[in-house]
Amino acid sequence: MKRQSEQAASPKPYDFVPIAKPVRTKTVGREQVRGQGYNSGRLTYQILTLSPLFVAAGSYRLGQDVSPRTDEPVVRDFYRVGNQPAIPGSSLKGVVRSVVETISPSCVTVTRLDPRLIPHASPKCQAELACPACSMFGRMSRMSKVTFIDARLVKGSLQLYRLPALFGPRVRQAGQIYQEQGKFKGRKFYYHGQPVEDDRQPPVEVVPPDSLLRGELHFENLSDAELGLLILGLGLDASFALKLGGGKPTCLGSIQIQPGELNLIGAADFLQAEPPSQSIAGEAMVDVMLEKVRAAYGNKLILSKQLEKLREIWRYPNDRRCPDGMY
Repeated sequence: MKRQSEQAASPKPYDFVPIAKPVRTKTVGREQVRGQGYNSGRLTYQILTLSPLFVAAGSYRLGQDVSPRTDEPVVRDFYRVGNQPAIPGSSLKGVVRSVVETISPSCVTVTRLDPRLIPHASPKCQAELACPACSMFGRMSRMSKVTFIDARLVKGSLQLYRLPALFGPRVRQAGQIYQEQGKFKGRKFYYHGQPVEDDRQPPVEVVPPDSLLRGELHFENLSDAELGLLILGLGLDASFALKLGGGKPTCLGSIQIQPGELNLIGAADFLQAEPPSQSIAGEAMVDVMLEKVRAAYGNKLILSKQLEKLREIWRYPNDRRCPDGMY
């Protein structure tokens, strides 16, 4: 495929969602299982890949040992559990937390930027007084109430892909792009689009489009509103597709999380050897999810302005062509 000219920079493949002021309230941890008004259980789901997905294992494989075999001496390999390609639970938790922080009145917890330039960066959340995201996903002295299990590949097989060279953001040299009135514009999210390969680069292993991975998450002591916020953060309403893994600027990592089954466990059930659970799927699960999302709106955990901006950026499908050169 012919590369774009590198003489003229391509349009930026990202946009920003404004950072809102955090709202901190008293939180409930997971040290004691709560009853009425709180939700504990498990959510199973499957991940549909919409574009090539690359989650690096941090190592290399010999070209002769990968499938399909290649004449390249080494190939950057995909993350595996045993010998099965998978997405680490930590990666899934990271992207969902970033969405929850964005669409709710939550703080910015992970950044390499100068905190003095981040709107509403202080004070910080505490164990007993936290924003919605810190209440759900934890922070110092407070364990997460949401646990993601590695999502394993169940349909599809790895392929080789030549990922264009990428460089870290040059935030200090691009102040006018990232800043507005002396503060950062917001959280940066990359658009979806049509991936472009660079045949000059060595190959990496990717999960191709239309593959399926199966995952699950466990949650404890989430209020109805928090569970509704988690449902939106996963993109289960299908109003946007998430981005995950490497190569996001070049349109890799577009995924859609699809609901499977919701199992709710009552507080008394934890005292039994084999706790019964309320298993919900299909239309009944849709009704429960809508109820929880309405609770999130009713408790003002959803910021409509931020959610609509994220939906605009992460709209899928998007026929834009991603840059293969400078941008």
